[in-house]
Amino acid sequence: MLSILASASNTTHHSYNVPWFMYAIVVGALIGYAIIEIIHTKKDHVIEFKEALHWSIFYISLALLFTIPVFMFIGSQAAGEYLGAWAIEKALSLDNLFVIGLIFTSFKVDPKLERRMLNYGVAGAIVFRFIFIVAGTTLLKRFEWVSIIFGLILLRAAWKAFQEARGGGEREEKVEITEKWMWKTITKVLPVYPKFVGHKMTVVKDGKRMLTLMAAVVILIELTDIVFAVDSVPAVLAVSPDRFIAYSSNVFALLGLRALFFVYQSVSGKFWALSWALAGILVWIAFKMIAMPLGLHFNIGVSLAVLFTLLAGSVVVSLRWPREIEEHPIHIAD
Repeated sequence: MLSILASASNTTHHSYNVPWFMYAIVVGALIGYAIIEIIHTKKDHVIEFKEALHWSIFYISLALLFTIPVFMFIGSQAAGEYLGAWAIEKALSLDNLFVIGLIFTSFKVDPKLERRMLNYGVAGAIVFRFIFIVAGTTLLKRFEWVSIIFGLILLRAAWKAFQEARGGGEREEKVEITEKWMWKTITKVLPVYPKFVGHKMTVVKDGKRMLTLMAAVVILIELTDIVFAVDSVPAVLAVSPDRFIAYSSNVFALLGLRALFFVYQSVSGKFWALSWALAGILVWIAFKMIAMPLGLHFNIGVSLAVLFTLLAGSVVVSLRWPREIEEHPIHIAD
């Protein structure tokens, strides 16, 4: 049965011949996003659910439309890999959004500043994902056995997701961000003024230039994203080892991350079964990564079918059997 589902290709790694204008489209999307956000953040304001939903639909539509030129100018295999990688990155970003929400709550971030801070986080993530993807594809091409290590990393992430799912969809929300090693390191290494000063990133106090609390929290968000990238980048590379496909899928997933955050904050409790779906997705991808050096390569259509079935199934189950999610207070450390 596995031999029927597995790809006939004997090549674990491949790269596509990508026309120059495909790179231009991705760069154009980044420039367009920057222009939109510069205009909209001239005046900080609270993002309402309706506004966030409209922008989230816009960026999801943009990501899906990009499949068309990928299909036309690179090929159907590349288009399938792009869709799979984008969907996985989008799904795995939900955990990242949850943690960002905790950070905002812990530091009592003014809702008017959240959009601006998320944009800084997106900008940093776009840069770091590029570095991670280039490093990951280089390792996979030179050392095929590295995919086994990536698979084990994903199994660890899957186990964590299963533990969260077994808890009934409830996550541990009692957190003391200021007691975490990451935050302690930031405040120890960098001069941090422990207050927000509008949306300024630095301030001069007693003749000394210091980072504002806003800048320090943005750095914390960036470091958090790097930690999550350790899981998500191997997952994306398991779907497509091509740098362009892997990175473009990340870019289009990240562009909608800011809007998705505000939507997710409103509806996350309703889709309790997503934790099970994410765990299942991670197990499937881990299996693919570990099986690669053994000569077992699965067709992208199989991966897309597994991904769609798990995600769609979790949504149906969540809506069919809704659960009451108790609200737990979030402790703010002194």
